[in-house]
Amino acid sequence: QMQGFFVLLVLGLAAVALGQAPGFGSKPHVVYFLVDDLGYANVGFHNDEPITPTIDQYAKEGMLLERYYTFKFCSPTRSSFLSGRLPIHVNQQNHPPNYPGGGVPLNMTTIADVLSRAGYSTHHIGKWHGGMSSTGRLPVHRGFNTSFGYLAGAEDHYKQTRSGHIDFWRDTKPAYGEPGVYGTYQYNKEALRVIREHDASQPLFMYLAFQDVHGPLQVDPYYESMYPHVDYEPRRKCLGMISVVDTAIANVTALLKQRSMWNNTLMIFSSDNGGPADHANNYPLRGSKGTDFEGGTRVAAYVSGGFLPEKMRGTTLDGQSSYMHITDWYATLAFLAGENPNDAKAANAKLPPIDSLNMWPMLSGYNSTSPRTEIPLAGGAMTASSLIQGPYKVVRGMQHSAFFPGVHMPNSSDTGSRVSLNCTQGCLFNIIEDPTEHVDLAASHPDVLAKLLARFRELDLTYYQSEGQDSPDPAAAKAAVQDYNGFWGPWQPDVLPPPPSPPPLPPTPPADGFFLKNGPACLTVDAVEHSGVASLGLCNKGSKWQQEKGTGKLFNVAVNAERYHYLREAPNQNCSLFNDLILGETHDNIGTMLSSTQPLQLVLSSCAAQNLCIGSRSMWGTERYALALVPCNSTLSMGWEKVSP
Repeated sequence: QMQGFFVLLVLGLAAVALGQAPGFGSKPHVVYFLVDDLGYANVGFHNDEPITPTIDQYAKEGMLLERYYTFKFCSPTRSSFLSGRLPIHVNQQNHPPNYPGGGVPLNMTTIADVLSRAGYSTHHIGKWHGGMSSTGRLPVHRGFNTSFGYLAGAEDHYKQTRSGHIDFWRDTKPAYGEPGVYGTYQYNKEALRVIREHDASQPLFMYLAFQDVHGPLQVDPYYESMYPHVDYEPRRKCLGMISVVDTAIANVTALLKQRSMWNNTLMIFSSDNGGPADHANNYPLRGSKGTDFEGGTRVAAYVSGGFLPEKMRGTTLDGQSSYMHITDWYATLAFLAGENPNDAKAANAKLPPIDSLNMWPMLSGYNSTSPRTEIPLAGGAMTASSLIQGPYKVVRGMQHSAFFPGVHMPNSSDTGSRVSLNCTQGCLFNIIEDPTEHVDLAASHPDVLAKLLARFRELDLTYYQSEGQDSPDPAAAKAAVQDYNGFWGPWQPDVLPPPPSPPPLPPTPPADGFFLKNGPACLTVDAVEHSGVASLGLCNKGSKWQQEKGTGKLFNVAVNAERYHYLREAPNQNCSLFNDLILGETHDNIGTMLSSTQPLQLVLSSCAAQNLCIGSRSMWGTERYALALVPCNSTLSMGWEKVSP
């Protein structure tokens, strides 16, 4: 297998240099090479250390996208690309294989759906990480004609194992008999198979999401031996891994040329986030994967291929007028395919609309300005977050790995991950004049900081997180053993049954307590016990409240244990936006009061200084019925009516 891979490499390197005239078809072939955890400086066109001749040559022949942004880690970036939404409007969580939900909601249309509608042959190869807990979340049910790869976020490169089971799927079932070969070799082989069998008269969409250079750090010794001067093993293995990717790209593009498809191909190359501090390098950008600094979110990227207009080849897009987010490919590719990008299915489900903007006028040279002027990179319930607007970037929360990398890093056991920056009050950078984020302008530009933080709070209120559960479901491992012979796979129905009815409530006198209504729904709890979570729901015995004499604190009359019947913020959440409301103990000033104004508002006394009230967690989908702390003067804040049962 290694020998065949190397022979194809030689053919690929020879084909890179072939000059071919552009042949513009009505719809281009689209090939997206998405590299996992690639550092900004882990490519030869940004640094002198990586050996990536093919990647570098296509960068030289194409257009560098030097202001190309993603999320700070894996699944949200992929969800953003697939759905055409910024992560704040689709998904900001990484789900392991045994966590329900996550990724792209089933009622959102994917870019593969759009391109399939336009007549494309669509293929997913490699990493998915877009949801896997139910069959409807598999790539072949999200618009892809074929799929081969792994469904979750990381695994052993050779054994394809994760947490005791194999994660490797082909189309609708486990890829039985196929594990045991290095992942990138497998994906290289599959991409070549797809291209060989493809009818070149039909437009092709290939989403090739490499496993490299994500950990665990494993690579064929041949590629690791290309870097004998690098003593630090994690860095040496990472460099070997990107060289494997370079070989695979050479092989795939060589076959596209051999089949006369390259002249009408739009090739996209990027990372999914900044490189991890322990083995990758984002020089000269500050920070790494998992941070909101440029090193975590601004990635190496370019477009190339014969479909790119000749006048744009060998150019670089940089600066404030060149902002692009990975979500923008949705509208851009829809435009090239002649499709309307608007998502009617999501609108019918009351989910957020697409955020994607058509970048083709800028990429094709029709104009020189990006339509994107601001990028909320993360936000909503995620306190560590950032927003770009114009030349400025505001960063919030405690930021770890806030180091400034060297040219060749990491080079010791100290990767810089112990360096932190406290941005809980907001840090401000001019990323055009100071792209390495050395100078915090918060103190010298308080008006700019205040303006961006105000805008950030507006964007926070539009937050949506795809349905799911932030904890493992034991049924997933059970299904892996009983249903899939040791492979991870879907274990839930696409439409979950309603939750079981709560236990019968203790009898209460008819006039005992009052309802707090918002429209036809009542303030209620999912369980009349300690840590029961507040939400909007049916008006029943569990929706009856009283006010404590002397303090005015709300308590639920159906709870037997009086110590735990108060409505309060979840412990240790410190009056932060979108915190949950639960039943629990109260002391001192912790409790929920009714405002004296009309309509009534529910105010947590402990969070009064933050001007936070109880309202809807989101304006979208089923999360409209989940309650959380929101600004009292926001559109998510609720007015309540106090009525007799």
